Amino acid sequence: MRRLVRHGLAGAGAATFAVVAGVTALAGPATTTLAAPAVTTVPQSVVAPQDPAVDAQRGAAAERENRDAERTRIATAVVAAAEQRETNLDTQSTAIDQSSKAIKKAKAKAAAEAKAKAAAAEKKRRAAIKAQGYEVGVTDPREMARQILDNKFGYGSDQFSCFDWIIKHESGWNVHAENASSGAYGLPQSLPGSKMASVASDWRDNPATQIIWGAQYMKSRYGSPCGAKSHWESAGNY
Repeated sequence: MRRLVRHGLAGAGAATFAVVAGVTALAGPATTTLAAPAVTTVPQSVVAPQDPAVDAQRGAAAERENRDAERTRIATAVVAAAEQRETNLDTQSTAIDQSSKAIKKAKAKAAAEAKAKAAAAEKKRRAAIKAQGYEVGVTDPREMARQILDNKFGYGSDQFSCFDWIIKHESGWNVHAENASSGAYGLPQSLPGSKMASVASDWRDNPATQIIWGAQYMKSRYGSPCGAKSHWESAGNY
């Protein structure tokens, strides 16, 4: 009896344990086992070992490239400078040509003006000579007087002879003859010589001016050169 009870209790305990274990297994949370994440492996760059010879070649190539680039730059600069110099020379040449043409034109104009001025002066001189009564080119005072007396006063050879006689006695046909004591001057020995300025301002050196004044004086005072000669012969002067 007691053995049956002990066997029964042992069986009941085992059953109880089995039930409890089952309940515990049913009631407990389910445990999920997670797989480890996949790891992606990035391939590493393969670094080649440095080769001094290759580095030297690369350095030399880079240096050559730099030299070539510098030579190209210098050559370009030289060409540009040459072109600029050529442009400057062309500009200077054009300016010089223009200046030369302007100078030549100015010289030609000045020469033309000088020529015209000289021609006008010569024309005026010839007109003045003609107005004084003698031909251009006559330089001998006696021939000058002959023409002046003929053309300007209408005197013939007789009056010229009288005029010639007086002038010979007064000054010997010396345009610059001057009387030391009285100051009488010139061919007709005008006293004072400045009286002859009534004819022209060049009375000191121009024989025509002196001849005209002398002929006018003889005509106004004695009527003619021959009248003046007659007075001179009687009085010793006129």
